[in-house]
Amino acid sequence: MSTVDENLSLPPASTAPPPAGFPLLATVAPLAAAGLIWSITGSAFALIFAVLSPLIAVASMVDARRAGRKRRRTETAAQAEAVTVLRLAITERQARWRESAWQQTPSARDIVLGRAAAARWRQTDATLVTLGCGPAPSGIRLGGATSPNDHRELRDWAATINDAPIVVDLMHGLGIVGAAPLPEALARAVLVQLCFALPPTDVGLDLNPGPGWEWAAAFPHDDVSPAARRIVLHQATAGTPARTARDLGQGRLLVAVATRLDDLPPGCGTVVRVIGPGRAQLIRSPNRAPAIDFFPELLTRAAAADFAVALARQARDAGLVTSAGAIPVGVTLTDLLAVTAAADPASVTPTGLGCVIGVGSAGPVHIDLVRAGPHAIVGGTTGSGKSELLTTWVASLAAAHSADQVNFSLVDFKGGAAFAPLGRLPHCVGLITDLDSQTAARALASLGAELRFRERMLSTAGARDLTELEHPLPRLVIVVDEFATMLGAFPELHALFVDIAARGRSLGVHLILCTQRPAGVVRDALMANCSLHLSLRVNNRADSQALVGTDAAATLDPNQPGRCVIATDTAEPVLCQVASTGESDILKIAARFSGGTAPRRPWLDALPTLVTEADLRRIAGEGAPAPGYPLGLLDEPDSQRYRVFAYAPELDGHLLVVGGSGSGKSTLLCHLARVAECPGDAPVAVERVSADVEVTWDALERVSARIESGQQTAALPRLLLLDDFDSVLARWQPDHRLAAADLLTGLLRDGPAAGVHLVVAVQRLTSTVPGLASLCPSTLLLKLPSVQDHLAAGGLSANYHATLPAGGGVWHNTRVQLLAPLPLPLQLTPLARSTAQLPEHGPLLVVSSSPARSAARLRAVLGVPVVELAGTTTPAASALISVETGQTDAPGRLVVVGDAETWQAHWTLLTRLRGQTAGGRASIVFDRCGLSDFRMVSHSRQLPPPLAPGRGRVWVLHPDGDLTRAILPQPDGGQASG
Repeated sequence: MSTVDENLSLPPASTAPPPAGFPLLATVAPLAAAGLIWSITGSAFALIFAVLSPLIAVASMVDARRAGRKRRRTETAAQAEAVTVLRLAITERQARWRESAWQQTPSARDIVLGRAAAARWRQTDATLVTLGCGPAPSGIRLGGATSPNDHRELRDWAATINDAPIVVDLMHGLGIVGAAPLPEALARAVLVQLCFALPPTDVGLDLNPGPGWEWAAAFPHDDVSPAARRIVLHQATAGTPARTARDLGQGRLLVAVATRLDDLPPGCGTVVRVIGPGRAQLIRSPNRAPAIDFFPELLTRAAAADFAVALARQARDAGLVTSAGAIPVGVTLTDLLAVTAAADPASVTPTGLGCVIGVGSAGPVHIDLVRAGPHAIVGGTTGSGKSELLTTWVASLAAAHSADQVNFSLVDFKGGAAFAPLGRLPHCVGLITDLDSQTAARALASLGAELRFRERMLSTAGARDLTELEHPLPRLVIVVDEFATMLGAFPELHALFVDIAARGRSLGVHLILCTQRPAGVVRDALMANCSLHLSLRVNNRADSQALVGTDAAATLDPNQPGRCVIATDTAEPVLCQVASTGESDILKIAARFSGGTAPRRPWLDALPTLVTEADLRRIAGEGAPAPGYPLGLLDEPDSQRYRVFAYAPELDGHLLVVGGSGSGKSTLLCHLARVAECPGDAPVAVERVSADVEVTWDALERVSARIESGQQTAALPRLLLLDDFDSVLARWQPDHRLAAADLLTGLLRDGPAAGVHLVVAVQRLTSTVPGLASLCPSTLLLKLPSVQDHLAAGGLSANYHATLPAGGGVWHNTRVQLLAPLPLPLQLTPLARSTAQLPEHGPLLVVSSSPARSAARLRAVLGVPVVELAGTTTPAASALISVETGQTDAPGRLVVVGDAETWQAHWTLLTRLRGQTAGGRASIVFDRCGLSDFRMVSHSRQLPPPLAPGRGRVWVLHPDGDLTRAILPQPDGGQASG
């Protein structure tokens, strides 16, 4: 037994003050002062001061002695107080050591009275036994003594602990001598302690037959086959030969009883003499040199016999001792169900969840999750049979109860192979394997919604628990395999399971949580509500003790999977062999309950990746219709339902759709245009604008002009659908980009008052249109390339789904799946593009970045001569062109071609041709010119409409100042592709 082994310090001893010296200066000073004054004044009265000298000397010495006595009294009081504090500290340490020592080696009296049940069959220092109580060294050393006799009484008192357990190690053997029956009473106390501390699986009991010891055969250790260690009880009598060291052998724990010291057998390293009922003497011990007296612990025969019987029963219940062959090596669930049905067909109660899961020493083993639970913890190392146990338990519950009585939600973090056959049972309402983050969030929401649903049902019926309902809901059993793995990936789920464990009993929701080491995973808040514990083989005794309260699970045969120890709060642990369940067994059970009504599913499946209009009609028929245009399905696991996703412009305002390539933006706009154009109570003008630089610009200008002119009113609502607006912005020139952003901002700001609502689809949310997200009250986030893009669009990181299918997105933090594309392409009437031709009358002044190419093209198309200004001086050009007649030297229409710099050089000629001529006022055509060329020649700040590349588009500045887009004819008589 270890001691405190602690050093404490004594308070410092008070020291005597040195004797007060003679006050020489105080004595001489008055004499010197009196002589000095007399010598100066000559007055005899000054000599009176000399009389003060002896008075001051005497007063100083008396005062010094008085101060010394006061200091000594103060120091003595402080030392006494320090000694009192030190005594309290020593007393507290001795009491703590004494309590710890008695807990480590409880007395036989505490054992038989059941005060030390937690230490039963411990393995730490199991061969240490308590012989009684007496003095023991404390290990407390008091330092700071100035002499050997300083605080001698205090130091002696601190070094010894009274009423401490007198502990010896039985590994050295124990001999007890004395007048009968005192040695036998002490030996009974020692034997009780040994059998209590050492499990019968590790040690056997070897009794030397003699009168008065028949009761010891009741110990479970007496039936154990030869073990590594044995407790040898020897009583030396006149006719009993002494045992030799060879008889005792190795690994024997010897307890010998004799009346004389000479009768003890060899091997008794510790010898105790019992002198009387209240006095014994430890006369020899390997760890104690001097003999000590102590108060022995004597136990009556009746108390020891009762304890032996009780201990044997506890060992049998814990499965530590069984008759050979009592528990079979294996049994199938089909055979087990047949036996139990024939033996007790009414063993299952309708209000419980009882079933048979295996066979024990007394026959089939039944467990009831309601009565013994309401929740269960299953532990076991790899290969011990955990998945088989869960499968058998679920299958047996399904065989004993219909789907109207119990449903199962199965969660398997080992891939789902073990639970896959159970999915065929009609009782199974959910099978989830290896959750991802989104599925874990849905599981949390679905289970929370199920609890709220059941609470509403109980509240509506005024019932306290499930059994009081007129039409009870089926009990829901949530089975989780590899619970530790699940919590490691999603620790936030632990709070949900704690909530279920706390409220599950009254709501009819039960947990079966399986993991390898429950003690390190399941926290106290959850473990406190899980009263049913099942342990298959575990790797160490600590895990077995933590789960089932005994070491039994750590001693199970690793070559016998399925061996299980079942522990409840109301009974001792029971050992059984779990039945094995094959797929054919499950199919037979499923066939018995086939054809019934499918149970309500509390676990809402994920949204389908393909949503059709038939799905929308079916979901809409289950609840109140949603206002607006139906476009998909919303996932609401917290309400255990799907809901139709509908866009209502009057309620939702402008809609911003953000999604990457292939995310379903264009499909959404097609469906929205088709649904909005369907005949209804309120006709809506729908314009679906493709991602075209010209078409988008024209639509923005046209709708803005209608609003400004008052043609657009709320009486005729208009829905403008802009596809890939950000890509169109990127293809415009900076001036067009800024102007288009202003047009769009104006529509978003002023459109609703005039009945105009916009749906703007973009690939990314950029700053090109300031405040676009704030001007659109509603945002639909489709799949984006990265979480950074999702966050930039205003989404939450928790709502980002990297594996979203096309059409999947988030609407107001709710997962949505849009309608799938129709099998045939939608026949939508595209907006008419500008297809104006070049002016048919009047001169044409062509500004081209490639004058020669444009001149050749115009000659071929118009069939008239074309004047090229390149290389022509101003006088020559004026001579070539007759300003008065508006004709060239050759007959035909006036067509003049030059680049912007040449026209700038012939500015006077340009001015004359722009004026009134015989052929009419001239129009300026800009072919392949930029804004700088247009403004250089036209001297106008007007912004021309954007031109799509590759379509033969040109700008035409008409004589009246109107600026339009036109098509330059092709040489073969056709037009450029529009």
